[in-house]
Amino acid sequence: MNWISTTKKGEFLKWFLDHHQLKNKEARRLIEYIQKNHHLLKNLSFIESVHPKERTIMISSISSDEPGFHFYSNGFKTEDVSRAFGSLMNNPADKIFIILHYFGKHSDHRYTQLVETHRIHSIKQFEQSEKDAKATDLVVEIALLKSQINKALDDRNEELFHELVKKLKEIQK
Repeated sequence: MNWISTTKKGEFLKWFLDHHQLKNKEARRLIEYIQKNHHLLKNLSFIESVHPKERTIMISSISSDEPGFHFYSNGFKTEDVSRAFGSLMNNPADKIFIILHYFGKHSDHRYTQLVETHRIHSIKQFEQSEKDAKATDLVVEIALLKSQINKALDDRNEELFHELVKKLKEIQK
């Protein structure tokens, strides 16, 4: 996974607060608290879906249809921002996931480059491309061998024919 600097995370949170009014005013103070604490930013990951068993903070702007604030931890869910504050203060070294809801977030490059699932999807897409390329190379190699086998037959070159058939069988295993 790509590493995201704490500076980049902090700058995005500042931009978010400067450009969006939140449904829950206490949530603003929570974001400011996270933004000002380097060790919290270091453990912060932006995500798109809730991880209910992990510490997950979900905050919405007034332009979103989502609830204003939810905090999830160990399967527990609350709308009480003070619980999130308490968790961050008592366990500053633990991983924190955050979901921000605001109009246009899916087309906002500032946000999408931070979202972890986007990076995971990119990695999976790259791995699939690698597999597809290897499969394509194999198909091309088999087609080339078959062509060479046909030419060996046309030329009545029995030795080359047997050699190429042997290679083809090895590849197709």
